[in-house]
Amino acid sequence: MPWDDVNVARLRELWDQGLPTAQIGKLIGFTKNAVVGKAHRIGLERRPSPIRRTAVKPDRKKARSPIMPKLNFENNESQIEDLNNISNFQPLFRNANASFVTKQNKGCEWPIGHPEEQEFHFCGKERFTNKSYCLEHCAIAYVLPEKEDGTTSINQVA
Repeated sequence: MPWDDVNVARLRELWDQGLPTAQIGKLIGFTKNAVVGKAHRIGLERRPSPIRRTAVKPDRKKARSPIMPKLNFENNESQIEDLNNISNFQPLFRNANASFVTKQNKGCEWPIGHPEEQEFHFCGKERFTNKSYCLEHCAIAYVLPEKEDGTTSINQVA
């Protein structure tokens, strides 16, 4: 149903009476949003929001500002000497041989044992081409997907 002169006149009349937009829409045969849009387009006086707002808005800047700690920049010479005396840094690993394999070590990275155990280590054998593991562990790590007929396809290996 389009907006015609009769509907617009009825809208103005009901608007001036102060009826809610949803009720005006029901009386004229339009939705609430159509009434609000038409009232805006024809320049009717704006109404206050029906949503109750608090009288005092909270200051968002204060609510979001972080609490800055007080920093003591005085040079405490005893603390500096304590830091300088730390010469032997010991990692927290139980086993020094259980450190992570670096790029320089080109051995197989298959873990053997549990990292918290004293005997934990990596396989270390020669890696298979462009893989992280030796040929034996590649066979375990990289499983070929099966087709519906039960065979595997070599083309599917990444």
